[in-house]
Amino acid sequence: MSDSFSVSYSVDNAQSPGPSDPPQNDSPLVAFATCDLVPVNNELLLMISRETGRQQMIASQVVEALKTCVQFQTVDHHTSRLCSSRPELKDQEAVVRQTLLQLTDSGFLTKAATIRDRLDADVPVELAPTRVFVITCDRPDQLQRLLESMLRSAGLSNYEALYLIDDSKELENRERNQAVVEWFNSSSAIDMHYLGEAEQTDLLNRLVRDLPTHEEGIRFLIDADRWRGCATYGRARTLALMHSMGRRLIVLDDDILCQAVLPAVPEEGVFIGSNGVREASFFSDRESLMSAGALHEKSPLELHDEHLGRRLGDSLELLGGGSIPVDWFVDGNAAMASVWSAESKILVTQCGAWGDPGTGDSHWILNLSGHSISRLLTASNGMAEAVENRHVWLGSPRYAIMKVAFMSQMTGLDNTELLPPYFTAYRGEDLLFASLVEALHPQGAVLECGFSVPHLPENRKVKSLKEPMASAGGVGLFAAYLTNQIDYTDASSAEERIRMIVADLRRLATKSDPDMLLDYRREVAKSHSMLLNKITKQQASTKDFNSANWQGYLRRGVSELQAALQKEWSPKDIREVPDNKSLEEVCDGFRKMLLGYASALDAWPSIRKHLFESQ
Repeated sequence: MSDSFSVSYSVDNAQSPGPSDPPQNDSPLVAFATCDLVPVNNELLLMISRETGRQQMIASQVVEALKTCVQFQTVDHHTSRLCSSRPELKDQEAVVRQTLLQLTDSGFLTKAATIRDRLDADVPVELAPTRVFVITCDRPDQLQRLLESMLRSAGLSNYEALYLIDDSKELENRERNQAVVEWFNSSSAIDMHYLGEAEQTDLLNRLVRDLPTHEEGIRFLIDADRWRGCATYGRARTLALMHSMGRRLIVLDDDILCQAVLPAVPEEGVFIGSNGVREASFFSDRESLMSAGALHEKSPLELHDEHLGRRLGDSLELLGGGSIPVDWFVDGNAAMASVWSAESKILVTQCGAWGDPGTGDSHWILNLSGHSISRLLTASNGMAEAVENRHVWLGSPRYAIMKVAFMSQMTGLDNTELLPPYFTAYRGEDLLFASLVEALHPQGAVLECGFSVPHLPENRKVKSLKEPMASAGGVGLFAAYLTNQIDYTDASSAEERIRMIVADLRRLATKSDPDMLLDYRREVAKSHSMLLNKITKQQASTKDFNSANWQGYLRRGVSELQAALQKEWSPKDIREVPDNKSLEEVCDGFRKMLLGYASALDAWPSIRKHLFESQ
């Protein structure tokens, strides 16, 4: 067995470590992340390190083992895991360990210390002023509750401006919201600007007048009449971006409280390099939920503002009291971390939820770790009720640095950089925005803050665990497609990248109906395959949990996803598509969406420049 895991150094181009290379620890923190692999034959591949430029022939069996070492761990940890999980490596610990150390010394395994040192550089940045935006839609009572909590938060005058963006559809609610803002301003140290229907229409008309060549893109983004009858989740957020060009902004949903709640299960340190960082705890009712929450001494606005727009290394040093411990990289995805540099910035800050998790269904529990699932299965009110009553903590037990943002009821955005506009309507606008931020700024970073905000929507619809796990997709499918197209070696500017995305959207719109339908089915199948893989991993990792309910839930998921992969899905299955639409009409609608958003992205740099100069 040892011969099958040996590494040949006889290739002419292979290089040994030079005399200036630093000495290695006995078991450094390493991962396999930055190598290109070129097949030579069935037994050999050429491995080329993008980090060091070195290359070397290596056995394919070795490569298959290395592909499981993509998270930072010590050489000893990788060795133990490989030898216990791969039958061909049983009792080969010494050989495996020596091979991993050789690959590390030769520059084919990425060292966490190398990335830490690259980030630990003094690249100062002057932080722009911050504006705070509250977004509301037909919930005046919850809006008043939020503004009352904001008045109890110290330091509102530290922000350049406060805004309420009113996306309410009912006139009565718009009038009540305006009255709430007037009441708030009578007590606040800084006034809140009300941006209602009249103010939004005025902005639309001014932009169309001043940028007539971009009228189509402008109307796609913020013309309320174009989206009448639709849930315009993204439109209000785009309006927030438009009113904060060249600044930082913090966006609050109207059904939260302006409080920072400490994690239910706190951990020390910072987690670097992964998106799977959120944990959960479950409470029987709102009273026990709220009584269990310990408040941070600072407001959530201040905690977002501390890091938003900072260089990544500066933010990490602030969190670490002046240093960046290398053990913060443990379990982090090395491929993610490898793209960061001293120039990387915190473009998005987000936080967890204390109360309703804000998810579209109850199947978010499939993303949880074993510790959180254990807490779910021991909940006093049972598994189903614990999930469906939506009295939970869902957040990070510590601060975490990641690559792609996800849902947050309070979000910070660094609008000094070219951030994209949100897709105007329908669910999934947050996923698409996050994918576009990553596409425009592949070296950027997202900070998941180690606190949550109370998220307490009223009149919530029960989201049952019995609902299907397989869905027909929506805007999120294009977000996944876009993320898969990102080339992290492309040094194009954000302006060049947005032009390439515009061209790709317009190219997709030229496809025939049959090709468009097949592309849709391919992306749906990918999403179902990924979910099936996630469920089977949960089966393996929680097989020893003594819960018939949990194992039955997972078996049901496997059955549903296997059936979904056999089904010929149609875009008519998408929830937002009216039943009376023909397939031809649906495809034509897709084209209009693609071309409309392409026009919006094409117009966006000009819109940004014009608004920046006029604010």
